[in-house]
Amino acid sequence: MNLNSYLDLAIEAANAASVAILNERQNLKIWQKEDNSPVSSADLISNEILTQNLAKTDIEIFSEEKILPFEKRKNLEYFWLIDPLDGTSSFLKQRDEFCIMIALIHKQRPILSLIKNPTNDDIFYAHKDTKVYKNYKILEKDESLFKENQFTALLSVNHLSATDAEFANKHKLKALNISSGLKFTALLEGKAGVYRRAENLSIWDIAAGDFLINQNGGFMGDFNAKFLNYNQKNHRTSFFLAVSEKSFLKAFL
Repeated sequence: MNLNSYLDLAIEAANAASVAILNERQNLKIWQKEDNSPVSSADLISNEILTQNLAKTDIEIFSEEKILPFEKRKNLEYFWLIDPLDGTSSFLKQRDEFCIMIALIHKQRPILSLIKNPTNDDIFYAHKDTKVYKNYKILEKDESLFKENQFTALLSVNHLSATDAEFANKHKLKALNISSGLKFTALLEGKAGVYRRAENLSIWDIAAGDFLINQNGGFMGDFNAKFLNYNQKNHRTSFFLAVSEKSFLKAFL
């Protein structure tokens, strides 16, 4: 398996989908899913572009907009896991905190991923044999910045819970409010030190961030410091804790 070529293909797909999302903003259509969450024509166009491109690998694709049933994926060695537009709520409110997320899952864990911000064109990516890159250059770590922001906590703009607030108060954390999977890019750049989520999210919401955080020297896993499983029958995850530096973990468990 040539992970370099797969990563190049994923980057190309994300870049094309980003352009389409921004163009679709001018003539947006919105519907409600069965669970009453919103979906827009931008979600669907992004999903179509990503799916068409990633299908060139002959690897099955599991998308938020097209679920791959467990019976079809339980024995797969590899599958793509994508969120074509993460942060739809922010997107529909004309905010700029949304992103595209792609991960390649090997058995139960991601081995390649990217997060693309269509608004400013930033892209973060890596596979298991590379460092983490931002915009085609290795992401340089400012250790002093990481240390300075160790006790800055990422909190959701659209889904702030009482549990999040309690955690921040317990550890005397400063709050940084960011919507969507862009939270993970804040950890990657040392703008925040910890992200804790005490609710079950869909696997497409976090797999890409999980891989990049761990690949960049941080840690993301469950509350027992074990890695998350991305190929279970239920496509909802365990509660999770992510830190920008692995050494910060002991302060929050």
